[in-house]
Amino acid sequence: MQRTSVWRKTLEGGLDYLKAVILDDSLGLAAELESQMQLVVDRYECEWANALKDPEKLKRFRTFVNDGRSDPDVHFVKERAQRRPAKPEELALIPLFKEVV
Repeated sequence: MQRTSVWRKTLEGGLDYLKAVILDDSLGLAAELESQMQLVVDRYECEWANALKDPEKLKRFRTFVNDGRSDPDVHFVKERAQRRPAKPEELALIPLFKEVV
């Protein structure tokens, strides 16, 4: 409370008043604040989880919106039973042309 000590020193009632408001709910705000917070918690939705469950929303997260195919330039490797983008040193080099002998 050192940074806020200036306003605390000028607060009518001082530290005892502040303790009464915060710890003892002397202003009677706790119930209202709790109900408001519960409303926020009850209405919470994870946007990513919703997108993963909804195929229409999931379509928006494609590399190219109009292309149903995967991007051939993005390569993945398995690590600990999960897919992750390959590091440059992990990419298999693909020849740009076929050598004819």
